[in-house]
Amino acid sequence: MKIIDAHCHIGEGLTYSQTADELLAQMDRHQVSSAVIVPADKFIAVYNSEGNDEVLAAAKQHPRRFIPFATVNPWYGNSEELERAFDLGAAGLKLHPAIQGFQITDAIVFPVVELAVERGKPIYFHTGTAVSSSPYQLTELAMRYPEGRFIMGHAAYADYWNDVIASTSAVPNIFIETSQHLASFVCTLIEQVGSDRIIYGSDSPKTDMGIEIEKITRFVNDADVLESVFSGNLMWILGGVE
Repeated sequence: MKIIDAHCHIGEGLTYSQTADELLAQMDRHQVSSAVIVPADKFIAVYNSEGNDEVLAAAKQHPRRFIPFATVNPWYGNSEELERAFDLGAAGLKLHPAIQGFQITDAIVFPVVELAVERGKPIYFHTGTAVSSSPYQLTELAMRYPEGRFIMGHAAYADYWNDVIASTSAVPNIFIETSQHLASFVCTLIEQVGSDRIIYGSDSPKTDMGIEIEKITRFVNDADVLESVFSGNLMWILGGVE
């Protein structure tokens, strides 16, 4: 079974750090073939270009293992930085409303979302704790941009998980990423939303990659479902990345 991790961090954050080599070692330990990498928190909030350069450099050094997602803080109005990162190989956009200081439905986010949609790049939103990151807000944005592909990070863990099923059922272009959530809820999502809308992620190093994998494999036995959740859906979102 091929495993692609949909959400990992590299760099020095406020409460965590992880180098590219440390992440590779963890991936090898758990037989993860490749991983989406995003910058650490302070680079998401403030030092966007430095964080983007770090993930882009790691992906250039390990092109078959790392899939870089860029970030920009919409308050900076820096679509140029996002254009630069896309031109250098960024495969998607990561936004974190809680630490970047906006709500998902704020007009300030529209320019960077529109740029990502125009470039055919998926957009990963942190959702969950902090009122700025609710599932229904992401649903509203997905309705505004029906041609976009949106990833609901952490399945709205922990505060808004009750809204996930209804909010994602309202639109076809939101995919739910599993990191940090309970195994029981991931199983419920597979049953009620469908395995074609769920993607595995670990949020490494903030959570343990092995545990994040096992909370799915221990309770899901269908080989086709596992293939979809662990690699197939993300590959489709990314446009067929190998």
